Amino acid sequence: MDNWLKNNNVLKALSLIIAIMLWLVVNMEQTANPSLTPIDQRENAYIYEANVIPKYNEEQYVVDVLTKRVTVTLKSNTRTIGEIQDGKMIDKGQFFVDLTSYKKGTFDVPIQYTGFPRGIDIDIQPRTLKVKIEEKHRIEMPILVDQLGKAAEGFQTGDAIVTPSKVHISGTKEEVESVAFVKAFINVENANKMITEQVPLHALDKKGNPVKVEITPQTAEVKIPVTSPYQMVPLTYKIIDQPKAGLAIQSIDLKTKDVTLYGPEEIVSKYEVYQGPNVSVANLPIGKNSIQLKIPVASGLYKTEPDQIQLEITIVKSEKKDFKNIGIDLNGLSKGLKGIIISPTTINLTLEGAPDILRSTRNDDIQAFVDLTNLPPGEHEVELQYNVPLYTKVINTKEKVKVRIVKE
Repeated sequence: MDNWLKNNNVLKALSLIIAIMLWLVVNMEQTANPSLTPIDQRENAYIYEANVIPKYNEEQYVVDVLTKRVTVTLKSNTRTIGEIQDGKMIDKGQFFVDLTSYKKGTFDVPIQYTGFPRGIDIDIQPRTLKVKIEEKHRIEMPILVDQLGKAAEGFQTGDAIVTPSKVHISGTKEEVESVAFVKAFINVENANKMITEQVPLHALDKKGNPVKVEITPQTAEVKIPVTSPYQMVPLTYKIIDQPKAGLAIQSIDLKTKDVTLYGPEEIVSKYEVYQGPNVSVANLPIGKNSIQLKIPVASGLYKTEPDQIQLEITIVKSEKKDFKNIGIDLNGLSKGLKGIIISPTTINLTLEGAPDILRSTRNDDIQAFVDLTNLPPGEHEVELQYNVPLYTKVINTKEKVKVRIVKE
C-alpha cells in the first residue's frame, strides 16, 4: 500500500477519480434542485394580437384608424401567464387611444391600456396608432326599395311601404356627399301574399357601389303588398227552397253587398255580378235568423274577399190574399206574328206570403203571362206563368190559357 501511495501515477489516478466523484455529486444536487426560486414564480411570456379602440367625440368627428391591431407581449410569472392563457384575464385587458383632446387632422397617438393586474410587464408593437380625424357631416335621405325577383304567376307586387321612410347618414364630408341612394333590398320571388320583413339598409354611390357611412337606423320595416288582378262586383245569392208550411220570408238583409274577385285579368273582367252561395230556408224558425255561409270560389279565380256571406233572414207566419181580374200578357212572339187570347182573358189568383208584404201588394204588382216563344201560327194551350212580389208564391199555379197565333 505504501508503495502505491508513493507511486506518482497512482496518486494522479486517485485524484482524477475523486474529482469526478465530486463533480457528479454537485451536478446531481443541481439536477434535483435546479433553482431556489419556485416554479410558479419564474418569468414567462404570452404573445397575442389585440384590437385598439379609439375614444373620441362620436357626435362631432369621424375617425379613420389606419392600423387597428397590435401585437401584445405580456410577461409575468408562470402562474399569471397560465391564467392569461386560460382566458381568465385576457378579456379584461383593453387597448385604446384617447382622442378626446384632438381636433381635425392626422396624428400618431400613443396606445394606452387598462384592465390588467399589477405585476405584468406589457409590451405593445407598434406603440403608436396612426389616426385621421375629420369633422362628421350628417344628412337625411329617403329609403328606396329594390324588389328582387318576380311574384308568383298571376300575382303582382304593389309599392313598398317603408317604416321609417327616411334615415340619417353620417360620415366625412366626402363620404356623405358621395351617397346617392339609401336602399333596402327585398326578395319577392314566387310571392303570393303580403311580405313583411326587417331589412338592412345600404348606402350606395351613383354607380351602385357601397359607401362606408353610418346609417341611423340601420334597418327598416318593409311591407310589399302582393295581389292578383281584382274587380269588385255586386254579390247575389240563391234561395233554393221554401220555409216550412204556414211560414213565409218577411225580409232578407244581406250584410255583404259586394265582393272582390282575385284572379287572372281575363277571368275577373268577365264578371258584372257574382253568384254567392245557395241559401236554404226550409228549417228556419219564426224570428230573425243570422246565417253565415262560405262564398264559393269559381273556377279560375284565386280567392274572394270577403270569403263569407252574412244574411239576416226574418221568418213569420204566412197569410193568403186573393187577387181578381189580373190581366194576361203574351210574351215571346216571333216577328210578323200576333197573339189573341181566347180564354180566359183575365184570371183570379191567391198569393201566400208575409202579412206585411201582402198588405202592400196590388194587382199592378202581379204579372201573369204566357210564353209563346217559337210557337207557329194556330191555336195553343199554354201554361200560365207569374211574376209576383218577392217572397210570395201563387197557390193555384196549374191554370192554362188558350191562345191563337196569326200572321200580321
